[in-house]
Amino acid sequence: MNKMISKKTTIILELIFIPLIAGLLSLAVGLMEPQKDISDQILISQTVLFCSLIFLLAIIIFILLIPPINEIIIDYFKNHLHFYPVLVLYLLFLPIINWFYSTDILSAFTSFLLWYVLPTVLFIIPICIPKTRFNFIFSIVSVLLFAIGFDNRYTEAAASGFVSMEYTFNALWVSSLILLLYSVQMKDYTKKVNWKPSIKKLLYPSVLSAGLVIISVPIGLATGFLTWSPSWPGFLLFIFSFIGIWLTIALPEELIARAVIQHQLTENVIDKEKNFYKYWRWIVLIVASIIFGASHWNNTSSEFIWVYILLASIAGIAYGYSWWKGGLFSAMLLHTLVDWIWALFFK
Repeated sequence: MNKMISKKTTIILELIFIPLIAGLLSLAVGLMEPQKDISDQILISQTVLFCSLIFLLAIIIFILLIPPINEIIIDYFKNHLHFYPVLVLYLLFLPIINWFYSTDILSAFTSFLLWYVLPTVLFIIPICIPKTRFNFIFSIVSVLLFAIGFDNRYTEAAASGFVSMEYTFNALWVSSLILLLYSVQMKDYTKKVNWKPSIKKLLYPSVLSAGLVIISVPIGLATGFLTWSPSWPGFLLFIFSFIGIWLTIALPEELIARAVIQHQLTENVIDKEKNFYKYWRWIVLIVASIIFGASHWNNTSSEFIWVYILLASIAGIAYGYSWWKGGLFSAMLLHTLVDWIWALFFK
């Protein structure tokens, strides 16, 4: 009885605080980076639209990641599966209202079809066809396409109505889409993909982040890829930088590389009962880490491409191990700590 009361109380508190936190987050984003027109005058309507969409996307992300409310939401989806494609389509098409401010609708539409509609359709296909052991391929191909969309270089037109923080918008949009699509299809979603902290989930990222610093920093400094440049942005930016990395870098990248690619290859290719499975887990971990590292090929100058890929691949192994031990929460925490240390102490 006490557990039931406690769970109900927790859900009520979450229903109060999730919109509050999402509102504060979207307000902070709007104040820090307001939308501007060519004459550099703040467009109030555009900023309000941007903040409203950030608010909705943040709420979707929070309710699909925070237990126990995510368990209730996902159970409802599974028991009312006809609502699933409707909600997915609603989320998919909702952000295109930013095209009202776009200067190139044709490019926006083309980008939208290729990097958002196509992967969404691919992700939904396993729900509509008989289950086979190869259905996971659809989700892997889908998130690889989403990864290009999240990157924002080839999909900038789709968010071109926002002249500020397009990357932030793209990252939250892709994250919310993947979470909604994946929530019904992943058997152990509420076990692996959630933000329920524990000592174990905090311990592994803390230890592994120290290990990555010891391994990666000397390589980065020796090759010139990293330069020691500590900076203090101020307390508010110090906190907001952590939140920003957590939501717009760690969340989409860990969803794609660990929650989908690594998890699906680990769980669906080799039966767990087979002796080879324990080796297969490590093979997948390394392969997923190399894919993760290779995805950073265009994030730096040409002289440092291979150094960046190497360091990102090493980090990916640590992130993947954290995924094993503590699910998405641990993988995201480690990823955020590494990028946060990088942003505060190095160039």
